[in-house]
Amino acid sequence: MADMRTHPTLGIELEMPVVDLGSGASFDARELFPRLYEARRRRGEAVTPVLASGSLIGVAGPLVVSSVDNGFNNLESAIGIVGGPDRPGSNLNDLACLVQRELSELAATLGELGAGIANLSEHPSTPISESFYRAMRAPKPIYDYWRGARGWRHEVGMDAKAQNGPTTGVEATHAVEALNLALLAAPALIAIFANSPFEAGEPTGFKENRLQIWTRMFAEPNFAGDRTTHRPPVRPFEDLAHYVRWMFEGNRAMQALPLGNNSYKGFGELARMDGDPALLTFLRAPSWAGRRLRDGKVVEVTPSLRDLESLQFSQFLDARIRFRFDTEPGVDAFFEALDAGRMEKLFADHCQSLYIEGRAAGANFPDAELCDHDDPLVPASVVMAPSALQKGLQASPGSLRRLSDLLPWRDLRLAREEAIRHGLSGRAGPLSLARFARAVLEEAEAGLAPSERWMLAYVRHVLDTGRNGADRAIAAFERGTGPRAARLDDLVQARTMRLVPPVPFPQRDRAPESAGLAKSA
Repeated sequence: MADMRTHPTLGIELEMPVVDLGSGASFDARELFPRLYEARRRRGEAVTPVLASGSLIGVAGPLVVSSVDNGFNNLESAIGIVGGPDRPGSNLNDLACLVQRELSELAATLGELGAGIANLSEHPSTPISESFYRAMRAPKPIYDYWRGARGWRHEVGMDAKAQNGPTTGVEATHAVEALNLALLAAPALIAIFANSPFEAGEPTGFKENRLQIWTRMFAEPNFAGDRTTHRPPVRPFEDLAHYVRWMFEGNRAMQALPLGNNSYKGFGELARMDGDPALLTFLRAPSWAGRRLRDGKVVEVTPSLRDLESLQFSQFLDARIRFRFDTEPGVDAFFEALDAGRMEKLFADHCQSLYIEGRAAGANFPDAELCDHDDPLVPASVVMAPSALQKGLQASPGSLRRLSDLLPWRDLRLAREEAIRHGLSGRAGPLSLARFARAVLEEAEAGLAPSERWMLAYVRHVLDTGRNGADRAIAAFERGTGPRAARLDDLVQARTMRLVPPVPFPQRDRAPESAGLAKSA
């Protein structure tokens, strides 16, 4: 069987700011979903409607779920999974085909509504009022719980702050190493894909203002532990037991628990456990009382490892370990493995899937300026570039050690803040983020198959020019004339996503002349 490191399962979650093509304003895209559903059903696709309070807010198929993130002005497409060790001939090109098809259909259907997708990771001129938040927010019960019971400022993300989230399968024995690698590389991905220099009609002084969301959302939480789960730990994770304890022990009050066949961001019942225990405390109990969020009705819950599976999202770092159980471990077996440091074996024995979810890269799409580039691979590779970096890093043996030599873990928080504020011109001590990003590119290129390396063309373009999406947006804004609001509207319209032709297979097999192939996989 092929190695998961070289032939991992692959997927992606794309978030997409939706804008009015006429005005550049943020656009409510809820009318998109009935059109998508009918079109896919007419084609004979096996689709299921995603409903909330009787309204269609998404379309689910075998390989693509088209829906919304936190609000109707921010689409989210979950695409995949493809590949894996049982399909060693499958690679990122299979995922790229699905992404191309999804973006093409979304762009065409949005166009019928007078809307499009903006090449920005945050809408630059959307003021967030309570009325706007309530009107635009997706109707997910967890959001009221976050704002009320936990004191989170969920509204700060309602101006379509959008990320590109690659998912890359890992084996349990390599999961923590892969997570540490993704976290260490995150400043490079933030700097390369920074694309949000404006907010609420004003320059922010940040190249990736999108990532200010966590500091602001958790500014005054009701539970002290919520202040820390978006900050990288002071040392790398040692193993899965360390990761689980960091997320679910001590002052980490557990999230509201989905009841029945439901997810935390779904539309079914959620319950808040009495006393807001840490999840590991809750799991050790034979039963626990709580109250349903919808009506306050008392419920008695018997803890199980499905609750761990349901609440695995409970950290907001630049990467997560995600998993799905095939066979559910018993609670006693779980704690035996946790106490003995044998979580890797427990996950290997019981998980149907295990993967790294990347969260560092801001949303980027091909726009008119990129499509004018002499090399067609530059615009063609924009959306797939974060996936190529994440897969390539994972498949490059020793990449964590070599990158750690450049950026010690103790400097990770500083490097991350520098990337958010300054992009490629940021520094962590003597290390420039441009130099670190180049090292990340070289490591990723070494881990990719030759037919996948075309997806790094956009990364190479950004590093060669020293200009990411935010830099280009700032330059376009400064070239403009007239009032600030009009210039930002012009910017949004100029940055509307353009469709590019699929990359032909001969191009996929051609490694760019500038590629550093001395480290070929």
